[in-house]
Amino acid sequence: MSEDFFDENIGYEPEMNFEDKENVKVIIRNGSPKIVSEIEAIRQWIVKFCSTNKDTYPIYNGTGFGTRIKSLFGKKRIGYGYEEAEIERDFKEGLLLCPAISEVVDFKLTKNGKILNIFVEVQLYTGEALKVDIEKIYVIN
Repeated sequence: MSEDFFDENIGYEPEMNFEDKENVKVIIRNGSPKIVSEIEAIRQWIVKFCSTNKDTYPIYNGTGFGTRIKSLFGKKRIGYGYEEAEIERDFKEGLLLCPAISEVVDFKLTKNGKILNIFVEVQLYTGEALKVDIEKIYVIN
């Protein structure tokens, strides 16, 4: 794999602040978007994938990008295996849309009361492993 791999397939992208899941913003430094690349761009791609509702935004329709967390857990009861299995399937299939990811090695969905957290480990085509912890991916009302 060439050193240009990330530039050709992931590219550079503006860094996003995902702390407020309902109001994601581009980080601006000195009047310009702060740019991330390589591993940080892939990490951000994963967080963006996790935070995007499948088939909600026209730009992603039919692409498989995003998850069904809100639709599957959008009810008061949680914790019956079906919802968790479907979310895991969304991740194992959808994360492979990223041209830098060769395999989803590990996936964990944990619940703390009404808060859902995600841990995912992926194998990159470069041979590197990337682990991403996303806390408070969704809060069930």
